[in-house]
Amino acid sequence: MKKETRLNTRQQGILEEYFDRSVAGDSMETVATEHGISRKTLSQWANTYHGKDLYSEWKTRETQDIKPKYLEVLKVKSLTGSIRHMELLAKLMDWYPASKSEIITEERRQYDEPNIDVSDIRERLKQSNGQINRIK
Repeated sequence: MKKETRLNTRQQGILEEYFDRSVAGDSMETVATEHGISRKTLSQWANTYHGKDLYSEWKTRETQDIKPKYLEVLKVKSLTGSIRHMELLAKLMDWYPASKSEIITEERRQYDEPNIDVSDIRERLKQSNGQINRIK
């Protein structure tokens, strides 16, 4: 089945039933056999663009009443000091910047380059006969 295929009303109804029953724990195989189709056929329907759109709409409908309660629990947890809950709340509320950027809290100090004598390093390498010893 092509991904661009539109599903008919019967196919949509079977998919909707599968979405509902999968939450209750029923397998794709069980739902498919009860409707006289194979699991592979049901899977192909679910994997079409139309099937994925149906799943997205179903998910939105099913979670609509949960969202306020979820955000309330998340708010309470984040106010108790849980860093993970704070981060999740900030992500959901789009409080994080859209792009990654560096946050500078202190002014950066300029450090002087150390005075390194390259000739000293070369001389030590010659003396070591190719063996580099750790210098403390």
